[in-house]
Amino acid sequence: MAQRRAATLAARERSRYGYNPPMTTGEASACTNCGTTLAGDYCHACGQKRFVESDRRLGHLLHQFVASATDVDGRIWGSVRALLFRPGLLSREYFNGRRARWISPVSLFLAVSVIYFLAPIRGGDLTLQFNQQVSAVVRGLALGPDETLSTYQRSASGQVHTPWTSPWVERRVQARDTAARAASNGATGYSYRDYRLAYDAKADDVSKALVILHVPIAALVLMLLFGGQHRYYAEYFVFALHYFAFWMIALEVVSQAVNLSLWLPAAWQPDSAVYDWFMRALLPFYAILALHRAYGVGWPRAIVSAFGVLAGIILFNLYIYHGIQFVVTFALT
Repeated sequence: MAQRRAATLAARERSRYGYNPPMTTGEASACTNCGTTLAGDYCHACGQKRFVESDRRLGHLLHQFVASATDVDGRIWGSVRALLFRPGLLSREYFNGRRARWISPVSLFLAVSVIYFLAPIRGGDLTLQFNQQVSAVVRGLALGPDETLSTYQRSASGQVHTPWTSPWVERRVQARDTAARAASNGATGYSYRDYRLAYDAKADDVSKALVILHVPIAALVLMLLFGGQHRYYAEYFVFALHYFAFWMIALEVVSQAVNLSLWLPAAWQPDSAVYDWFMRALLPFYAILALHRAYGVGWPRAIVSAFGVLAGIILFNLYIYHGIQFVVTFALT
């Protein structure tokens, strides 16, 4: 009888207010989200927790915030820990359909990408500055009054795209110089160095934003290497998302280590090449571990496949990515 009376009152309040009224724990109540009769603390239809009067208070909201920020066993922190310390586990879990305890690969990659983009660090090996993208002639014209080029910089021919794109820079500088002199009655002009500074100021941000371009290429190489496993392309794409998420986190950590080392006495500061070689050793090592676990292959095949994927990424960088990076940066400057 009491249950019937409670249900009648709930129906009246739904009709009057347009929502399911909260009921105290222990009463037979309906889910405030979908109206299904509750048999426990959580609705079996939509998953929402039983709504009680204390859920309206500020203390409940603050408790949710603290719990979300400090829950080291939550999906976000658990996924990050697995990404960093158990290479390939997230991809393997995704392949096998065990996905509820982890955040999605896309969400993880996007979250890391935002932090990576906002962090005050260079884009690592994926970033090419102006002098690396243009011909030796343009490089020399862009020197400042107190700047010099190394022997290698004076002879380096630039990138694959350089013979076609260096003239773009020449035409742009000449046009801006003409406009600047016309606007100032010949008092000031626009130099190659001015454009080099503008280009370099944008190059890092562009390279960070274009990291995603490596994911489909790495996935394609993986599909060729592991075609015998008859997986969907999306599954190879997931592995690539996880791998580049790790790459961005590792670069941020190493960059912060570089910044901290500047506080050390000059004699104790490691050479910058140490950090570069550390990353170049870490990324293949991580790829081997991740491929071994994710695809269940032996160590020899994992090693060969890791270097195959990295070779594909390097070739993409040399022949395609560097050109895309230049064109985008050029368009923005």
